[in-house]
Amino acid sequence: MRVDDKYIQSFVDRHDYDVRKSHNARFTDQKCIPDVVCAVAECIIEFISDDVNKVFTKNDVWHSDYANNLLAECFTKPDTENESMSSEYDKFFAQPMKMFAAAGILDENKVNRANSYHVREYEILKYISLREKNALTFLDIYLTKVMKDSGCMPFFDRFFKEQDKKSLDSLRDKLMSLIKEYTPIKRNYEPPRIYNKIINVMAFRRRKKGVVKGMLSDFPLTIDEIRYNRVNWRDVDKPKGVSRQEYASTIDNEVKDYAGYFERSVNQAKKFVRDLEQYSEVHHYPACTATDAHHIFMKSEYPDLADMPENIIALTGTEHYTYAHPNRNTQRTDPDYQMVCLISKLDSIERNFQNGNDDYSLADFTKVLNEGLNTDEFNEQLGYEGIKARILKFLRPY
Repeated sequence: MRVDDKYIQSFVDRHDYDVRKSHNARFTDQKCIPDVVCAVAECIIEFISDDVNKVFTKNDVWHSDYANNLLAECFTKPDTENESMSSEYDKFFAQPMKMFAAAGILDENKVNRANSYHVREYEILKYISLREKNALTFLDIYLTKVMKDSGCMPFFDRFFKEQDKKSLDSLRDKLMSLIKEYTPIKRNYEPPRIYNKIINVMAFRRRKKGVVKGMLSDFPLTIDEIRYNRVNWRDVDKPKGVSRQEYASTIDNEVKDYAGYFERSVNQAKKFVRDLEQYSEVHHYPACTATDAHHIFMKSEYPDLADMPENIIALTGTEHYTYAHPNRNTQRTDPDYQMVCLISKLDSIERNFQNGNDDYSLADFTKVLNEGLNTDEFNEQLGYEGIKARILKFLRPY
């Protein structure tokens, strides 16, 4: 079973999420943002292992060794047993689980005053756990359906079209009314904590302005604005006259406190590509089973590209250590084979799109090209053939 945007859309279309009927205040919440939702899904998947019928509670997942390690390494948070963090961790795990239950991904039951859960839609939960982008995709599709069912979508449409304070105030008034009138939440301070997250997730996916510090943002939102881990190494601009190596060092300093989060993002991207591409992306036939995930532009030199699947290609061991890294020297790449990898990756992206999928982003691939080749020649408007022609120009400049 393949989970993608269409599968999730079909799933949510089978549900009526009208808050006016359900009166469920926890259809989403303050901590229901992409990196947290992805992390909690990952912790649940790890906790239940292969037993999809396993019953668990928030505390089971919260106090697991896997969750403790993930929070420490990827979110730079204290031990999950730290009493001073009890309230924060309760929200961190409970709120996404309540949302998963509201969406129909988990089944929720009350046992001795505590909520217990078991997984109803394992494949969707697994999809969400694989990478932050998947969690973002799910949140946008799900929240859009909730807003449509609850009669709020015209207010979102107006805001995304007009992008001004008046349309934002109108949208927030509508959401305040929805939450206070149809759910048990009655205090004025709580709804903004919820609805600003909804607005921002939906705005980011549409490349629109959102809400920053309670005000209409000046520009379309960056991913950093909808993260719990508010760090984005891609926002560190390389000054002119600074070498790639010096820039890499600068980024390393910027994110050194988030090294675990960075490594997790990179490993998720590599696993994503390995799961997606069964055979070598250079040869594409069964005799060439892919075993390695190779960074086309090296992680050590291009850390800002390291967690992008568009910069990672599935290769055989021989291709990886004989051609991509001659003589198994992983400190250098063969420039000619690098071009072969770029063209092969472009073919994979095109094939994926032609099959009706959107696992890759052509726009992100052009970012990889512009950054890695130190140019601004590439954009998605060129199309696949136009991009390929320009890659070949870099391979044969004369």
